[in-house]
Amino acid sequence: MDSSKLLTGYASSGDAKLYFEARGDGPALVFIHAGVSDHRMWEPQFEAFSSKFKVVRYDLRGFGKSAMPDQPYANRDDLFAVLRHLAIQNAVLVGCSMGGATAIDFTLQHPEMVTGLVPVGAGVSGWNDWSPESAQSWAAAMDLVKKGDLDGAFELSARYWIEGPARESSRVDPKYRARAYQLYKENFSLKLWQNPENVLDPPAIKRLAQIKCPTMVVIGDSDAQDLRKLAQQLANQISGAAMITIENAAHLPSLEHPAQFNRSLENFLARLNDIAK
Repeated sequence: MDSSKLLTGYASSGDAKLYFEARGDGPALVFIHAGVSDHRMWEPQFEAFSSKFKVVRYDLRGFGKSAMPDQPYANRDDLFAVLRHLAIQNAVLVGCSMGGATAIDFTLQHPEMVTGLVPVGAGVSGWNDWSPESAQSWAAAMDLVKKGDLDGAFELSARYWIEGPARESSRVDPKYRARAYQLYKENFSLKLWQNPENVLDPPAIKRLAQIKCPTMVVIGDSDAQDLRKLAQQLANQISGAAMITIENAAHLPSLEHPAQFNRSLENFLARLNDIAK
């Protein structure tokens, strides 16, 4: 593929049509977005890495340009469908939040297809150890939903994820905030949570030690405390995993501080190249 040419299309997974974009030649580098965004959150990475890699980003079902049919599904199976459509045999997976959980599940189900793993503010299937503070915040958002105040529920949720539950708003770059809020607003839908995916069995939280590929865990220092603890658990239980903390960043550090995130990812990919030689 011409490294300058953008390839777009839809990969089929059951009745779902998953929108994807790909650019570049070389080893595959696949980006999986958070549940508060869509494929566009990876714009700074998609452009930066396509000169050396075959870079892929796509919309999980129910997000962006990918519809959510009313049927059972698993995001890990959708990822497999995208890779199969693009004839990718193996790849480095970079997943944020829900995308991180998807990447981890996929790595456990298809270890031979994953050459490197980068969970970013990741969830993990089977993990639900949320703090009382987080549970209270979500309960407040659901109360607003029940009252019909979807805008209020969105604002409360966006503040939690995009700015961070405890960070002062004055520390958040206005351009980042505006872009992240826009992406979340365009993907904020209650339907997404009415059709939950089929969980990996046994779930990933019980199997982290089975992950053997090189792994770099990334977390923002202003992300939810629960997810910061979970990131440390990932780093501790995945053999040889490195951990990178990005300062003054919440749940989307790759979008909030792309230069720092890209440097960390470049270093990780360079180490993978050295290992492969």
